Formats: sequence, C-alpha cells, structure tokens
Amino acid sequence: MTGPAEGKLPLDCEVYFSYDDKKIRIKEVSVYIHLKGYALARVTHLDIEHPSLNKLIQPKHGKFLTVKGFEGGIEIVFEEKTRKKIVFDGENLKPRSVKIFSPLLNMVLQPNVKTRTWIGGKFGGIYIGFRKSEVRKLEKIAETYFKMSPIKS
Repeated sequence: MTGPAEGKLPLDCEVYFSYDDKKIRIKEVSVYIHLKGYALARVTHLDIEHPSLNKLIQPKHGKFLTVKGFEGGIEIVFEEKTRKKIVFDGENLKPRSVKIFSPLLNMVLQPNVKTRTWIGGKFGGIYIGFRKSEVRKLEKIAETYFKMSPIKS
C-alpha cells in the first residue's frame, strides 16, 4: 500500500540516489515505518515511496542486498553486476546506492554496521524487510516516538 495510512508512521527524511561519487536528491519521497497488522502489513518494515524507485526494483520483485548505517542514516547498496541505468530528472545514471538521511534510522543500523536483507518492489516504491533484530528496533522507534505498537497475531 502506498501513501499515508493507519500504522504507517512518517519519518522526516531526505533520500538520494548515489552514483559516480555524486548524489541527486529524490524530491517528494515518503519514508514510513509500516507496522505489522496495519494496512495489510504482515511484518513491520520500512517503506520508501517514490515511483522512480520502481526503475531499480520492479513491483512484486526483490533481491537480497546490503543495507548499511552511516552517520545520519542508512544506505541500500546495489551490487555492481546488477545495477541498472535509469533516467532521473533528465540525467542518465546508474545508482550505486539509495541513501536515506534520518538520524532515527541509526537506532536500527549504527554507522559502519551492515546487514544483508530483502529489498522488495511495490507499486510506487520499495520496502526494506529487515531481519528480526532490526524489526524490533523499528518497533521500538514506533513505540517511543509515535506511541504505536504492531498488532501481534
């Protein structure tokens, strides 16, 4: 599900494509902690919503990628052999990564910590299906900052 909904907790973020030692900001992007049990979520995950992201991972597809923390956020790293060329804001680029700037996300992955996890495509964006330990940290952010908990089944 794309857009705001009950159980989708908006994070104040800036998101960039990183390529060739440059970065380009993705404007009008939305980032949510999507809690289990709300708006069709089977597990708690992180949604990054912007149509340009579907050029990298198509809806209903996905792959295991490295997600790593950096000072001020997290980064989804695309493997060299599977990186795709896209046109974004009139520029041809081959993103090396997607960087999500939000200090709250360092509670999930601290700087220089990385994990290998599922990145899936959805209509209107992508999602990060973190491992159980990171999911617990997302849920702790939800409880602490948004006063919401997942619906346990």
